[in-house]
Amino acid sequence: MRGNFIFFMLLSVVSVKAAMLPEHPELHAALNGYLQVRDGGADSKAVAATSYRSHMADLNGDGRQDALVLMLGRAWGGTGGQTMFIFKGGTEGFQFVSRMTCVSLPMPGSVCVTNERSEGWRDLAIRVSGGGAKAKFVRMCFDGQRYPLNPTVLAPMENWPHGEFVLTSGDATAKALKAGRTHFTGLLGRSTRFQMGLKHQMGKVTGAYFYDKYGTPIPLEGEASGSAVSLREVSGGKVVATISLSHEDNRWIGAWKSTDGRKAFPLRLQLVATELKRHQTGRQGWNVRTAFPQFTGIAGGRFNAVVAAGFIRRFQESCDEFEKNSAELARDSKDTPQLAELSFGNWACDDSAVVCFFAPDLISIRGSTYEYTGGAHGNYGDFPMNYWWRNGTVTRVKVTDIFDAAKPWRTLLGRHLRRELIRKEAHYVVEGSVKEADLAKCENFTFSPAGAEFHFPPYEVGPYAQGAFRVTVPFKVLQPILRRDGPLARWSK
Repeated sequence: MRGNFIFFMLLSVVSVKAAMLPEHPELHAALNGYLQVRDGGADSKAVAATSYRSHMADLNGDGRQDALVLMLGRAWGGTGGQTMFIFKGGTEGFQFVSRMTCVSLPMPGSVCVTNERSEGWRDLAIRVSGGGAKAKFVRMCFDGQRYPLNPTVLAPMENWPHGEFVLTSGDATAKALKAGRTHFTGLLGRSTRFQMGLKHQMGKVTGAYFYDKYGTPIPLEGEASGSAVSLREVSGGKVVATISLSHEDNRWIGAWKSTDGRKAFPLRLQLVATELKRHQTGRQGWNVRTAFPQFTGIAGGRFNAVVAAGFIRRFQESCDEFEKNSAELARDSKDTPQLAELSFGNWACDDSAVVCFFAPDLISIRGSTYEYTGGAHGNYGDFPMNYWWRNGTVTRVKVTDIFDAAKPWRTLLGRHLRRELIRKEAHYVVEGSVKEADLAKCENFTFSPAGAEFHFPPYEVGPYAQGAFRVTVPFKVLQPILRRDGPLARWSK
């Protein structure tokens, strides 16, 4: 017991020290160097990485990362907002460029790095509120030397700013997880296998994990800082267990503990997927984003090319379509000037992905998309990326690959989907315009140990107001009709 106590004490000390390390050491040194000169020389107290937020972006288009630094705490602000510094990145480190006051913190965001430029630098849209000022966004334009000091004295923008909202949470300490999604496989105790998917942004972590035996997702929430991740397992709105993880020598170790203190198990995890992102903007402000998993190890070599190709194809198709429409508007507005008042600034397409299941020979990815091209609302839905490694080649998993052709699988599958969709009150199924045979043709599915999950976007089985539907068909239902030599054969017993 004494040895375990000393181990956990040492681990806590290491985690606390790691949590204090800055995410960007060169920027941290430049910030403290600037403040030391500004505030009175060597006797001035250095600021910790926990006392500010930072965001890296190429503001001036020179290919190097510049920095926005938003100071936290009462010493750096008041009811009118906080102080923010802008540093220019270069081969010799970061150089101070400009200072702003009255930058507010509240969500949905206080700072937006827009797509427009002034004197070669990207305009910043700053939300100002408090201190008697009415909530608004103002455009801060670089004048060749610096940005304006006080946003509260400028005229408000007419429209909501378009660009990337930044500095919304967290601090400037180094984080155990990079921003984006990660997927792990793991071992709890001696033999209980599980998988965990996490999403991390500026210290905040959300996600879920499931045991390989059951597949039921268990929600998680928590924080990441330094080399440590602290998670809370939530059930029925209550925290029932905690998970502590530490990153050491390319491996993750930790512990699962019930909140009542009755159970505790060691954890070992292996990182099997991170996330790649692409973002492109075009004339008149349209933007397209995609984010998709990149696998590690042997599986990475097998699956990464086909996964990336699928997501990048969708990404490029959206970019091409938006640019074509934007170019047509620009051309037509020459003859019809009033068309120039139209804008594609709100047009957007955003693809993201969640790893539903991972094995070295089989993966299931649920892609999600949102697209807005004008009108009352955007469109959204799920799409599958399921692949099987067999006989030295990667094959995309289709619904016909799953089931035994000699058995009436379409009848059984359609019947189960219809029953569940009626229970969920999907209007087109309830009224009978969508039949069992129609549902059995669905190719939009993913899988995990919980079963095969079928996805129905808005309009497919109900009106837009009802939203999208997901139906999981458990393997205890599917076992009699699964192919014994198919991709899901591991769950046929």
